[in-house]
Amino acid sequence: RLLLNKTDLVTEADLARIEARLRGINAFAPIRRCSRGDVSVDSVLNIHGFDLQRALQTNPQLLNPENAPTQHDKTVTSVSLDQGAPRHMRTVQKGDLDFELATDFLEYIAESQGEDIYRMKGVLAVAHSQQKYIYHAVHMTFSGGFEEAWQPGEPRESKMVFIGKGLDEQFLASTFNNCLATPENLTRKASTLRFKPGDAVECRTTGFDAEEGERWAAGTVVEVLHRADDMAPGEVAPYRVRLEDGSELTVLTDEGSEIVGANSHGDEDGEEAGEGCEAQAAPQQQQQFRVQVPDGVHAGQAFPATVGGGHLIFQITVPPGHGPGSWLTVTAPVEATGGARAGGGAEGSGAAAAGNSAEGTHARTTHQAASEGEADHEADEASKRHKA
Repeated sequence: RLLLNKTDLVTEADLARIEARLRGINAFAPIRRCSRGDVSVDSVLNIHGFDLQRALQTNPQLLNPENAPTQHDKTVTSVSLDQGAPRHMRTVQKGDLDFELATDFLEYIAESQGEDIYRMKGVLAVAHSQQKYIYHAVHMTFSGGFEEAWQPGEPRESKMVFIGKGLDEQFLASTFNNCLATPENLTRKASTLRFKPGDAVECRTTGFDAEEGERWAAGTVVEVLHRADDMAPGEVAPYRVRLEDGSELTVLTDEGSEIVGANSHGDEDGEEAGEGCEAQAAPQQQQQFRVQVPDGVHAGQAFPATVGGGHLIFQITVPPGHGPGSWLTVTAPVEATGGARAGGGAEGSGAAAAGNSAEGTHARTTHQAASEGEADHEADEASKRHKA
């Protein structure tokens, strides 16, 4: 039997065309349409679907040992990251994942390697969630969400499976470990935020009103990476701010449209809040980042660096003569990093931070800012686009 799944995503004409092709491959198998795999177990088990005589009618050479062997593409492999695997087979560390870091990782893989990812699926144990995060993807088409709950006594263990071309198991495992909600990873994530506890800021307190415009209030950051019980599963807010009137506000995104430095909102030049903040935090058109090569990543291999609020922006290739633990210097236009700014000198595996000097060499990034001249040129172009 053939199960034709995801029929809710295509038109009737597409279904008819696909079914015609399937009947050309196997005219005997009945086709059942379904959505989200909603079929009964009885419809697929113990149906005695294989009949040798019928198979020989379709392919008389099926049992001929002289047939040419099937050719397989050796670059197509699969990688499994399983926290529940036996210790000698486990390539990843145990523990819950930080939801933002994990989803950034999955989005990065889908966007940067989507054409070579044939299938990607998994069940994730996410910190601050009693539900499993279940996802699947085909190339760059991704679907995921929190679904069934973890049962009492059930091990909270994440499992990821990748099927595709040119998969780098060490890179995938190392990046997975960088997404765990460990104190080290969360400290590194917090260091990429624009503000720290004690900083004076202004926060947007209402949406846009045609008569009154947006309302902003001054306050002080009292906590970073804030979590409350009434927040969505896995959600962690970058800031908790105490306003001047004594009330507290949770800021859900580290964007200039929501939070800016003190006295940055509504300046005389008429800049928008986000522009004012970026001008204060990162006045340069380009910036240097110190990046430490993660464990297991060697010369010629690539790894992502986290900048700009913890988002996976850069794909960095390790230059010759460097390997695990080496420090590299990456120069890139500020706009190319989404307004990336250093926050406390983040240092760690795969973490990027601003630095005036660093050991190592300029590593090539997806922006190809491999030299000061290229970075200057890209910064000028970015500035022109920004002004336009």
